[in-house]
Amino acid sequence: MSPAEREPQRTAVLVRAALALASEHDLEQVLGRIVANAAEVAGARYAALGIYDAEGEIIRFLHHGLDEATVAAIGQLPRGRGLLGEAIVAAGPVRSDDIAADPRAAGFPPHHPPMRTFLGVPVVGGGRRWGNLYLTDKEDGLPFSEEDEHLVVALAAFAAAAVESAELVAVERERAAAVAELTAARERERAGADLMARVIDAQEAERARVARDLHDDIGQALTSVLLGLRLVEGAVSAGGQPEAVRERLEEVRTLVADALGSVRRLAFDLRPTVLDDVGLVAALERLVADSAARHGLAARLDLDGLDADRRLAPELETVVYRIVQEALTNVARHAAATAVEVRVAADTAAVHGEVTDDGRGFEPGPVASSLGLAGMRERAALAGGRLEVASAPGAGTRVAFEVPLA
Repeated sequence: MSPAEREPQRTAVLVRAALALASEHDLEQVLGRIVANAAEVAGARYAALGIYDAEGEIIRFLHHGLDEATVAAIGQLPRGRGLLGEAIVAAGPVRSDDIAADPRAAGFPPHHPPMRTFLGVPVVGGGRRWGNLYLTDKEDGLPFSEEDEHLVVALAAFAAAAVESAELVAVERERAAAVAELTAARERERAGADLMARVIDAQEAERARVARDLHDDIGQALTSVLLGLRLVEGAVSAGGQPEAVRERLEEVRTLVADALGSVRRLAFDLRPTVLDDVGLVAALERLVADSAARHGLAARLDLDGLDADRRLAPELETVVYRIVQEALTNVARHAAATAVEVRVAADTAAVHGEVTDDGRGFEPGPVASSLGLAGMRERAALAGGRLEVASAPGAGTRVAFEVPLA
């Protein structure tokens, strides 16, 4: 085939390489196609592309013309010595008409097929040298021509563009990942700040409740004790009968006993000692029994996977107890219920609980936020769990929660 006849074929090869560069996104496939195109356009039996790092060490080597058995027999990648090393440091293309007679050659490793002619072209782009494109042994037995060199230089430019594009994509991905991580970190920080604010609000609400109880229950009881003592003082000063004085003293004693009971209930609500002493099971049993007695409820406690001998982590027991406590408080204050059922079960992964009443229920919305539900959700969330509330007017309320053991 004459040079004039071969020229359209060579041009078609370059066009195919350019199209592959534009349409293919897998770097290995693009580079492999460029190596094959280089062999075709220059009429070479063998072709290879070496991509190396900043120190000149080859880190990627793609080849054409060698079967897998020969590649396996050769074993190691080229070290970048001899003519390959010369091509790595040269400012432009390197050609040799006879590798064996070339003083720059360093010979071939064992099992490497003999090769005679050589053409090495630098892969350069974006101000950086990425590697080299190598061709050996023209099929017509002639040396590589200047025209071959020009065509392979064009393909080497395509290879440089592909490698540079892949590097830019990798950098952009790293940047996007860093931005995503920074955004996620900021979001976690914001969520943490929001969570802390809600926790503080819940703590303040708890303090306000304690203050109200102290004022309403304990304060009134102590005021009644003071009034009773004044009556006793008045009776004694007026020379009252011993029986009348004893009656007044008995009234004061009853007031003091009631006040002491209120103090103990308040202290138990804040932190039941039974939770520390004997654990969650005993604390729940007492909590449900007290709620039934104080509010006239038919209360039932159902435990599964929990007993007096099984202790959970203290913070986990506190979370479960507080959620049940708040749910029972809501039943007593808002549900107008006659019965409530508490179910708490523990398996190997989590503690599951439900508090269900037969009360008036409510419509989810603004009313729900005033029932302490947010505080219960926050308690569950702080322990890595979740809490759900199901209710409807006239259909009672079900509070369900799950808290992981680890």
